[in-house]
Amino acid sequence: MYNSIIKSSSNVSISSNESLSAGTTNTNSLPIMRNDYSLDSVCCTKRTLHTFTHMWIVENFSSYLQDPEPIICLSSSPFSPVSSASASTQWRLVCYPKGNYGAASNYMSIFLEYIKGERDIKAKAEYSLVNRKCELTEMRKDAQFSIYKCGNSRGFINYVKYDTLTLFENDTLDDDKLKIFVRIIIMDDAITEETKYQEFDDTESINFTTRGLEALVRDFTQLLLHSSSKMSDIKIKVKISPTHSTDVTESNSDSNSSTVTFNAHKLILAARSPVFAAMFSNSTLENKTNIIEINDLRSDTIQSMLEYMYTGKVNDIKKSTVELYRCADKYQLEDLRLQAEMALMSSLSIDTSAEILLLADQHHSKDLKSRVIQFIVNGNLKAITQTDGWHKYVACIPDLVTEVIQATVLE
Repeated sequence: MYNSIIKSSSNVSISSNESLSAGTTNTNSLPIMRNDYSLDSVCCTKRTLHTFTHMWIVENFSSYLQDPEPIICLSSSPFSPVSSASASTQWRLVCYPKGNYGAASNYMSIFLEYIKGERDIKAKAEYSLVNRKCELTEMRKDAQFSIYKCGNSRGFINYVKYDTLTLFENDTLDDDKLKIFVRIIIMDDAITEETKYQEFDDTESINFTTRGLEALVRDFTQLLLHSSSKMSDIKIKVKISPTHSTDVTESNSDSNSSTVTFNAHKLILAARSPVFAAMFSNSTLENKTNIIEINDLRSDTIQSMLEYMYTGKVNDIKKSTVELYRCADKYQLEDLRLQAEMALMSSLSIDTSAEILLLADQHHSKDLKSRVIQFIVNGNLKAITQTDGWHKYVACIPDLVTEVIQATVLE
């Protein structure tokens, strides 16, 4: 509960320079006071979000596509959250390899079914396929929370074209195994605690939580900066392209090599990212060799990602916002992705809007995409369509051009 509560018998003035934590999500802190306020009592409204994950492996997947039956339904074993108030609930995944009734031609369908529970659940889900490189692909997310009643199922009837799954160059199937990864977020009801009337015994106690978090960030920063091969248990090797040769630094690059190596810790990576958690929970190449090879991101981006995973912040997020957004989405670092998205919104300009529009479309960010299109149609259309970025990123994609034109007409 609260470490410090204002007594009811007399007003106590809280100065604006006292360090108080913002928001109402932490029941051990008070709201920020920017000026002097007199408070007699305090209460807190809180809501908890519980996240749990599950992987379903379907062996000999191509045989289901060759089965003469027009409709085939597969179900996973029941699974439950490990902890939380919803631990007694049971869920399962349902897959139609050749599509459910009403599915478009050549599409696989995927659903999440709520099969056991004593109450309705507010939840949403994120579906992905895990390819042979242990990368999450074909990610589809519920746009918002839905109410699940026992026996209900929700998902995507047109999830992914099944005839592309068997293409060798797609790398989706690993030894003809389809790996389906689901991340489920359950929303609890909001709870408001009763109003408290207690005395401030020690003004300094307000700062305990803040000082503790600052010390935690400081210590984990040192852990990241001074990780040696003896202290760490995983190496991240990033290939350096000729155009990014300046990324190589004497302190962390392999001599006579085109890679930059970062030392890290499996436990921290797994705790922060469900992608790394899935990677280290299975007999993957990375888990066996203790080496993660990354070829699609720059080394400074990976350094920023590790900085965020160890300390919860990135000092210069505007340095490479576009690539950091891709990195955060790839490894499901939701808070980092939102930070990068906000930075992209604030950096919108005539020169950057085309690239950001393509990024939002590729990563299915409705909010970011809507903001960019609104920026384009609000008097900037002519200037933006004449930029090199428009011809490089947007003009070659008819669907994006159509969306912009339609928005212009509506405007």
